[in-house]
Amino acid sequence: MSSGGGCPGSRSLIRRILLAGLAILPAAHAQAQWAGVVERGQTTESPALGRPLVYNVYRPAAVPAAGRRWPTLYLLEGRPAEADWLDQGFVYEVIDQAVAEGLIPPTLVVIPVTPFSWYVDNPDPGGQGMMRTAILQDLAPAIDARYPTAACREGRAIAGVSMGGYGALLYGLERPDAFVAAASFSGAIAPPIDARDVQRLKRADAFYDGAFGRPLDRGRFNAWNLFTRVRQWPAGEEPAPAILLAAGDRDRSGLIQSTARFHAELLRAGLDSSLRIGPGAHDWPTWRAHLADALRWLGPKLRTSCEPADSQVQSPGREATRPTP
Repeated sequence: MSSGGGCPGSRSLIRRILLAGLAILPAAHAQAQWAGVVERGQTTESPALGRPLVYNVYRPAAVPAAGRRWPTLYLLEGRPAEADWLDQGFVYEVIDQAVAEGLIPPTLVVIPVTPFSWYVDNPDPGGQGMMRTAILQDLAPAIDARYPTAACREGRAIAGVSMGGYGALLYGLERPDAFVAAASFSGAIAPPIDARDVQRLKRADAFYDGAFGRPLDRGRFNAWNLFTRVRQWPAGEEPAPAILLAAGDRDRSGLIQSTARFHAELLRAGLDSSLRIGPGAHDWPTWRAHLADALRWLGPKLRTSCEPADSQVQSPGREATRPTP
């Protein structure tokens, strides 16, 4: 009779379970080691808005090593979110995991609070204000002044979900000197509105929250349109952002169609565009997966320092070289 308690098969099973648990511990310890810090409700003065601009931050817990800086990822919310990247996207967990796995370096994440703005400049009385100018010319320099960031193009990227996906692509195309990459997750991508499409104009008037005028100004909407921006892209212009477009295969059919069409337009313009249509809908489980995948794509593009030549690259705080509406 065995004196070990239990049969040999049971002891073998217990041993395998214990070994499996021990194998998990180093990975869990590594993720905890890289766990960042969330700072909610931060503000910076915005002359463009005439009021403080609110933003949320995820930052690495430890200061950068000597000779290193934090890359910055700007994450844009959908409508009408104010903190969904934190409360539903759990962005801190996704970033922690990516850093622990070595996919990206310790990275600062900045999430502007701009519900219903569509990330455009809106001078209308009662509108959201000059949000594009506020983010690029007020917020971005304030972030680089407050945190130890790699304040050059190769240290800065932008991404967003739904309305924020539109904003991320808009800024990436408008300011390729400021962002090395732009990613859209189920971005609100739509072609320009034709003058004869009365029904679409009516739907757009209700959908875009007055960001392009109330009633919606078709000319203004088309001037801010992503397809318009790509069609105006000068052939061979550098620098050019790397672009990632992602959507779930159960999202709205019009969104999937417009995303694929926009991908084709980007390629036609000679831009580096990747399209990923995978399992998912217009929801946070899908977008968390999109973000995790995007970080693998983004990691090799981000720098943790700026070489002397990079310091001459135009910062977001300066006036854009591209015309704006």
